Order: sequence, then C-alpha cells, then structure tokens
Amino acid sequence: MLLYIHIPFCGSKCGYCAFNSFVAEQDNFKPYIQALCADIEHTLCHLYPYSHISSIFFGGGTPNLLRSEHYETIFATLYKNAFLSKDCEITLEANVNYLNAQWCKDLVSLGANRLSIGIQSFDENKLAFLEREHSVCEITQCVENAYNGGFKNISCDLIINTPLDSRALISSEIAQAVALPLSHMSVYTLSIDEGSRFALESKRVTSSHNAKIIDSQIDEELSLWARECLKQSGFSQYEVSNYVKCDTNAQCKHNLGYWQGKEYLGCGAGAVGRVGRVRMRTYPNLKEYIKNPYYRLVEELSEADLRLERIMLGLRCIKGVDMSVFDDDNFLQPLIDEAKCHKKSYSGKTFLVANEFFLADEITSWILCRLGVKFV
Repeated sequence: MLLYIHIPFCGSKCGYCAFNSFVAEQDNFKPYIQALCADIEHTLCHLYPYSHISSIFFGGGTPNLLRSEHYETIFATLYKNAFLSKDCEITLEANVNYLNAQWCKDLVSLGANRLSIGIQSFDENKLAFLEREHSVCEITQCVENAYNGGFKNISCDLIINTPLDSRALISSEIAQAVALPLSHMSVYTLSIDEGSRFALESKRVTSSHNAKIIDSQIDEELSLWARECLKQSGFSQYEVSNYVKCDTNAQCKHNLGYWQGKEYLGCGAGAVGRVGRVRMRTYPNLKEYIKNPYYRLVEELSEADLRLERIMLGLRCIKGVDMSVFDDDNFLQPLIDEAKCHKKSYSGKTFLVANEFFLADEITSWILCRLGVKFV
C-alpha cells in the first residue's frame, strides 16, 4: 500500500500551478497538522487497519515550508499507527528557497530517505517566466545542503517547452543538473492546466504581444532532445517524464506504484486515495478539511474504469501493462508486428511494454478503440 500526504502551503503561487495549495496561511500550520495527524490515525487504524505501507510521499504545496518540529509530530503519528516495510521509501518534495542543511538532517533522522527538489530551470529568464522565487546561484547550494544533510537519493524537476526553450538551453540545463549529486530527474513539458493563473490569462488576454501564455502543444522535438542529452549523461528513461541514473536503483518506488495500479491512501487537504474499486478524496478547502479531516467524497469505480487506468498508466513506464487485463490479447499482435510494443515476462507474469513512451497515449487510444472504449 502507498500513502500520500498533502502539505498544501506555499510561499507564493506560480502561474502554471493548478495544485491544491494556499499562500500566506502560517496561522493554519498548527491546526492543519493536528487535523492531518487525526486523519492519518483514523485512516490507518480505523478505515484500513493492518495496511503495510511500502512508500510515503509528502507532496504539495511546499512541504519544506513546515519546520522540523512539525514533522516530528507527523512522523510520531505515522510510526505509532502504520506498519512500514523495512525498505519503505519516504519522499518529500522541496523548493530551493527554503531548503537548508539542518532541516535535511532533521528529516533524515526522522526516517525520510528521498528528496525531490523543484529546481525547474537553471536559466534566470526562464525562472522569471515560470514565476519561481529562487535564483540560479542558489540551486547548487540547495542541493549540497540536501546531500550534506544526509539525503543520498535526490531528484530534481525540470520544466521544458516554455517560449524560451531551445536545444541549446536544454543542453545547458541538463549539463548543470547532472553535475550535481542527483540520482533521478523528472523533465516535464509545461502545459496550461485548468485552475492555473496561466490558464486564466490565456482566456482573458487576446493580444499576443502582452500575453504571458504559451502554446499548450507539447513540443515532442524538445522532449526527444532532452532524453538524448540525459542518455549521453548516464540517465535512462523509465517513464514518459522520469529518468534514473544508470548506476543506481533510484526509480521512484511511490510513482511506480501508481503506474502499476497499486492501491494507495491519501491524507491531507484534497488528497486522493484508491482501495479496490473505491476512490476517495478529502475536502480540498483548507478550513473545511481542518474542521472535518475524516470526510471522504467516495466514487465507485467499475472494472472497466480500473482496466482503462492500468492500460493508460502502464504504457507510460518501463513496467508495462499486465496482460491479464485483456480477456483476449490476440488483437494486440499488430502492435508487436509494427514494433510499437513488445512483451516482457517477469515475476511469473507477462506484460505489454511500449517501445516509445512518448507514444503511450496514442497506443492506449488504439487499444481502447479496439476494445470499444472511447479514449478522452
């Protein structure tokens, strides 16, 4: 079982961000943590007792806005109520702005063993466009703080496909990233998501000369170029947007669990979980969540819903799709014959794996069309 814990606080809201986050809410830190700990205890002791947790992911928001003592309370609740596997992966997302060596030491001492840093870019103009608050010169010190603080499994996020991007810029950014003690990198193409300020601006502003918007079309050429740069630097792709250093075993266990269709629990404002055919979500509103952290909006999923998710997510990563989701897999043969996919066997099962992860959506659409399912 996976456990996701949402920390919804941010120092500022970036224009592209559509996540459930709140700015300038320091007065709510303490009541939120009290509610979160009550949520964790209720979830692990009453809703799903005896669940064995293989990974915990603190996402945001900006989890490193919370002080060490806040996490002491959260971890105490976790250790009291959860059955953690011996090799449990415990990840925290972090922003460059608020990361220091002492905070890292404290979190490692509590049991955290993986850090994902939102660097996003090594270019000052691009950082300004993305509305990130940190500067390029702060990045190296930030990663060194994390490494010297005890985190040996460190990931960073980079964003490409902004109006400022080019092959030369991507090459430079990846060269700077791989020079740091990173074992994992995520390279995301910037998209205009509903709920973000960029999305609102794109609707309101019609004159292109003063609009801070981007073309939401994914630039596949830049993604391919980023992958080539990473490959030359010793990183291999194991999911559409994720790369791991070749001499490490640093694939994100938590995200792999999602892509493999494993069950997961969610605690915190707006957190989502799925157990069996039931998907649950807490109140996304901060005050409503603090008032009632036990509330769950429940959605019943059909077997067809679950199969769609397993196909769509499985084709995005190196693990592939368990062939048992197909009643009859003969219709898949054209994908094999045309070298779009291949079959791979491990752990006594056979999986369908995409040969090109960037074509995962197209392959999924082809499969669902033949299954008579509309792909949205």
